[in-house]
Amino acid sequence: MSGIMAMLLGRALAAGGGLSVVQTFTASGTWTAPTGVTEVEYLVVAGGGGSGSGGGGAGGFRTGTGFAVTAGTDYTITVGGGGSAGGVATAGTQATSGSNSVFSSITSTGGGFGSKADGSGGSGGSGGGGGAFAAGTTNGGAGNTPSTTPSQGNSGGGNGGAASDDNVSGGGGGASAAGGTAAVPGTTSGSGG
Repeated sequence: MSGIMAMLLGRALAAGGGLSVVQTFTASGTWTAPTGVTEVEYLVVAGGGGSGSGGGGAGGFRTGTGFAVTAGTDYTITVGGGGSAGGVATAGTQATSGSNSVFSSITSTGGGFGSKADGSGGSGGSGGGGGAFAAGTTNGGAGNTPSTTPSQGNSGGGNGGAASDDNVSGGGGGASAAGGTAAVPGTTSGSGG
């Protein structure tokens, strides 16, 4: 998915306090901490991975409170875009992973790509799904890669086993659940996390 947002909630802690301002960023740029703001709550979401035979993984999802900032200081905002879609067949073009989103020292990792047929999904904030594979199994990509605490995402699902011509594949991982593994033999691919 393209156009992922990074959101900041600035909390004014000056005398009398109580003022909250939500700022949403849909494009990269710079944020200057306003006078009186000493900490923020943040939500940083990376770009999702492109799909192929398997589903693309969701972009990393990181949120937190009490992040210290200095009034008058500029902070870089990077909003990651989604990965490009790929082909489904073994000979097709591989999908690409999503791009990272960054606020200051907080990085959310782009989602892993969904594999073309016969391949495993890419690792990332959430992992991409493994492609269909009539002769064997494929694996979903690892989520929460690199590791953060709390976790920024979940692993993708794979193709559950050999089958004749069942073109079923794994679902991409999401922020709250892993991608589903395709039941083989069968006709239903794994669901997204």
